[in-house]
Amino acid sequence: MNYFPLTRFRFFYQQTILLLLFLLQALFVNGQTTDTSRFLEKEISNLDFKPLDKNPSFSFATQKVLQENQSRQSGSAETYFWLKGKLPANHLNELLTLQISSSHLHETSLYSFNNGELQQVKEQTDLARYDQFNFKTDSSVYYIRSSDALLKQLPLVLMDASSFNEKEGKRLLRIGFYYGLGLMSILFNVVFYLVFKDKRFIAYCFLQIGVFIEFFYEDGMFYYLSSGQLVLENLLVYTIPLTASFACVFAYYFLDLKDSHKNYWRYVTPVIGLALLNLILFTLFKWDASIPVNDFLSFSAAAIPIGIAITRFRKDVYARFLVLTFGVIVIFAIGFVLNMNFNFSWLTGFDMDALRMVSAFEIIAIGFAITFKVRALQEENVNFRLEINKYLFNIKDTVKVTPRISNSIPGNDQDILEVLKGNFQLTDRETEVLLGIWEGLSNQELADKLFISVNTIKYHISNLYVKLDVKNRTQVLRIKEKVNV
Repeated sequence: MNYFPLTRFRFFYQQTILLLLFLLQALFVNGQTTDTSRFLEKEISNLDFKPLDKNPSFSFATQKVLQENQSRQSGSAETYFWLKGKLPANHLNELLTLQISSSHLHETSLYSFNNGELQQVKEQTDLARYDQFNFKTDSSVYYIRSSDALLKQLPLVLMDASSFNEKEGKRLLRIGFYYGLGLMSILFNVVFYLVFKDKRFIAYCFLQIGVFIEFFYEDGMFYYLSSGQLVLENLLVYTIPLTASFACVFAYYFLDLKDSHKNYWRYVTPVIGLALLNLILFTLFKWDASIPVNDFLSFSAAAIPIGIAITRFRKDVYARFLVLTFGVIVIFAIGFVLNMNFNFSWLTGFDMDALRMVSAFEIIAIGFAITFKVRALQEENVNFRLEINKYLFNIKDTVKVTPRISNSIPGNDQDILEVLKGNFQLTDRETEVLLGIWEGLSNQELADKLFISVNTIKYHISNLYVKLDVKNRTQVLRIKEKVNV
C-alpha cells in the first residue's frame, strides 16, 4: 500500500534536485558571463581610441597584452589593434552582417552590447569569403579586435543582413563572370598553341594562370570554398614574383625582342633572381621586411618590358597594346597594394572591383592582339614564300636552270613530279592533280580518276596555282617544259 506514495516521493525528490542543479548552473554561467563582460568593458575602457582620418566615425587603439606563459620581467607582449565603430539608430535591434573584406585580415573578433552586456559575436564561416559576423545589438557602439594593423584601413562592409546577402550575390555573379572569362582565355590559348605552335600563346597562358590564382585569393574564394579552412596567408608572396616572371617571358615573345633587344635577359634575369632569393629568405626566416622588397622587385621586373614597349610606342602597334594593357594593370596593382598599407583617401578607388575590371580589359585586348599578330605573321610568311617562288621562276626564265635541281634532270614525268614536289612542298594529292593536268584531263575526268568530287579537284588546283605561282593550266604545262630544259 505504500508503494505509490514512495514512488511519487522519489520522483518529486529527483526533479527537485535536477531543478536546483539547473538553477545553480544558470547562475554560475550567468555570473561567469557577467564577469567576462565586465572584464572586457574594463579592458576596453583603458584603451586610448583616436579618430581615424580616413573615416572620423571610427576610432583606433593599440593594446599590448603580456602573454600568460611569460614572466612580466621578460617584457614579452602580444599586440592587439582595436577598432571602435558607431551604428546609426535605424540599425539598432536589427539583424546585421559585418564583413572584414580582406583576404589578408583573419582571426578578428567582434564585440557588441546585448542587454547592456558586452559579448563576443560568433564568426560565420559557411558561405563566407572573408571573416564575417551576423549579430544584433541594442547599443550604437561596437568593437573589432585583430592582431593585424591592417584593421586600420577599414576593410569593412556593414549593413542589414538581407541587403548584404543581395549585394553579395550580385558581387559573386560579377566575380564568376570574370573567372569564366579568365578560364576561357586560358583554354583558348592552350588550343591556339597546339594549333599554331606559337610560344606567345603558351607564355600568355601561364601568365593568365598566375593572375587567376592571385585574384582567386584576393576575392576570398579559397576561404569561401573551404568554409574558412584555407587561409593561405602568404600565398601572394610566392605568386607575385612568378607572375612577374611569366609577364617578362610573354613580353619577350609578344614584342619579338630576340633580335631587337639581345640584352633583354641581362636586365631581367638579375631582378627576377633577387626576387626569388628574397623569397627563399622569407621562407626560411619569415622576415616581414621581405614582403615589400618582394613586391618592389616583382614590379621592377615587370616594368622593364613595359619600358621597352614605351620606346617602341610610335613604331610598333603591338607595343601600344602592351603599354595600354600591362601598364594600366601594373598602375592599378601598385595602387591596390598602397591602398592596403596606407591610410590615404585618394587610394580608395584602387580596390578589387577596379583591378578586376582592368584585368578583364587586359585579357580581351591581349587575346585579340596575339591572334592578330600570329595571323599577320602567317600571312607574311605566305607572302615571303610566294615572292621566293616568283623569284625562282624568274631565274628559270633567264638562265634556264631549275633551282635545287641537279644537272642530270630525269626526263620522265614521275621524276619531274618528285622534283617539283620537293621544291614546292606539294602534297601527294596535289602531285596527282598536277600529273592529270599534264595529261590533259578535265576537272571531271580528274575527279573520276581520283574518286573525289569536282569541288575537291578545284580546291587542289587552286592550291597548286598558289604554290607554283601560276594563273592557268597553260602556265602549269610550261613548268614541265622548263624542267625538261
